[in-house]
This record gives sequence, C-alpha cells and structure tokens, in this order.
Amino acid sequence: MISPTNAGSPRRPRVLLDPPQWMQPEDRNRLEETVELVELDDDAPYDVPRLVQAVQDCQGLIRLGARVPELTRDVLEAAPALRIVGLRSDRFGSGIDMDAAEELGIAVVDADNISSAHPVAEWDLAMILLCLRNAGAVFRQMLAGSETWAQAGNADFVCGELTGRKVGLIGCGHVGQRLIELLAPFRVDLRVCDPYLSDDTVLRLGIVRADLDSVLRHADILVIQVPLTPRTTRLIGDRELEQFGRGKILINCSRGRVLDQDALIRRLQAGDLIAGLDVFDPEPLPRDHVLRTLPNVFITPHIAWYAPNVFYRYFQNVALDFERFFQGRPVEQGLTRRMVEIRHGRI
Repeated sequence: MISPTNAGSPRRPRVLLDPPQWMQPEDRNRLEETVELVELDDDAPYDVPRLVQAVQDCQGLIRLGARVPELTRDVLEAAPALRIVGLRSDRFGSGIDMDAAEELGIAVVDADNISSAHPVAEWDLAMILLCLRNAGAVFRQMLAGSETWAQAGNADFVCGELTGRKVGLIGCGHVGQRLIELLAPFRVDLRVCDPYLSDDTVLRLGIVRADLDSVLRHADILVIQVPLTPRTTRLIGDRELEQFGRGKILINCSRGRVLDQDALIRRLQAGDLIAGLDVFDPEPLPRDHVLRTLPNVFITPHIAWYAPNVFYRYFQNVALDFERFFQGRPVEQGLTRRMVEIRHGRI
C-alpha cells in the first residue's frame, strides 16, 4: 500500500517519493507545502508493474533511493499524469529514457552534479595549495624524521603562495564554476577550456576562454575537471603534457581515465611535475602502485566528493526544483537530451 504523507490536506500535485538515505525534515516539510508526497511504504524493490500502478495519478516522481526501477519508455508512457521526474544521474541520463521523456513532455531534474560540486571544488583548491608546498614529499619526510627546516624541495617548481599565479582550468561545469569563485580572492590569471561553455556563462563568470593548447601553454597550475566521456578519455597525454612543460603543478579530482596515467607517471619520475591526484586508473589504486612511492605527488583515495554533512543536498536540490516547477517557475537543474548527448561524447 502507498501512503500519502499528508492525507488530510487539500488536493495538490501528487509526487511519488523513493526517499534517499539522507533527507532533512525541513526540506521535506517545505516541499509538502507545494505537493502531496506519496512515499513508498515498504523496503521491497518495486518492479515495473508495481511502479506503474503506484505512479498512475502522480504528477511527479522523485527517484533518489534504490527501490524504483529504470524509467523506460514503457513506464513513462504508462504514466499519463506524470509531468516531472527527479533523479541522480551525473548528467548521463542514467535511470531514465531521455528520448521518451522529451517526447512526452516530462521535465527531468538531475541535481547530482551541483550537490557534490562544492566539496570537489574545495578539494581542488586544497590540492593546489598542498602542491605549491610540495606537501607529498614534505609529509613523507616528516614521517621518516628527515625533514629540513624551511626546505620543501620544490625551489625549481612553481611554489609558495597561490596569489597571482597563472592557472588553467579544463572543464567549467558546476565544479569548475565553484572553483572559479574560490580562486577569486587569490587574483589568479585564469584561462578556461570548455567547448560547451556558452557566451552568456563566460560573461557572467568574467573569465577568459581559450582552446586546450592555449590553456596548457598558459598555465603554471593546471586543474582538470571534466567528466569522463568518449571525448575526454585520455584527453591529457604525452603531447599535452609536453605542451604543459616542466616545473609546474597538475591537479586531477575528476576521473582517472581523463589522463594518460602512464604518461603522467613518466613525467613525475623524470621530476618534471608536481601532481595532486584524487582519482586513478584503475581504482582502487593497487597497493604496490608506483604512484604510492613518488615523492612529488600528493594522493588521496577519491575523497574529493565525500562530504557526508551535505549529502542532504541531493534531495534538497531536487525538492527545490519540484517546488519551482509546480509553482510555474523555471527549474534550475533541468536535464535535457542535449546535455545527455554531450555527457556521452556524442556532440
């Protein structure tokens, strides 16, 4: 049996909720001022027939838990009242047939990226600051008791403070745009490469857009923050690292396979670069992997996104867009078929 959470209230748009593990009561209560939430009432997964029956008279569906099956064309076509769906797909459109949703006029909200963007951007900034002090090498020296006062071993590299440095950013989505905000007090000389960035966004951010080679030649500190797609796989390899040069800093908190990891290791072993890496190829990083031994790299185990105190944002951001939608206002985290095509590298 499906239970409305506000059974005695006046008729409002009904939204079927597969609740996530993290959800703030105030976010739920706020959404219930606009819609009638209908929550899955047991722990058993829903098969397609059961889901179709449950969503029949619902105008919305929030799919953030693990009990609702994929929203295929058959499911969407069998739910004539459905007007909006909220999910987590990291802009890949996973879990829903985007072609069918678009053809049927069903809005799709995906708050995955923006919900984890701030923690990742903060870790990008932290990695920059750590690598400017060659923290990987210094930390190893401290553990070994071999440190030398006021010596970081990076005098031949970009080092010291961040203020005024030349920074290159590859990828300017939610994470990249938050990182730009965080870099503002440091007054860096920033160049950004992102072929999908609109002119309006460039003006809003006040940034200089450039192609990949120009950004590589410009940067003393390079931050890679792109999703992994067929177009970005091995985006940075031997040729690009040669363009980047030596004595510089490379940061990657996006996905390991956007780098040619072997090419990077060769540059690190030659002492050409200092790197801050949160992602690898493969993951988890094998215990005997050479990256664990190199002094000029600061490594962390894919933790940039992990900030449990803000996991509630996954529901919060979807709920806010549902509120906007049913109040007749534009959604802010809408997902379109074009976005999915870009994410899959087809555009």
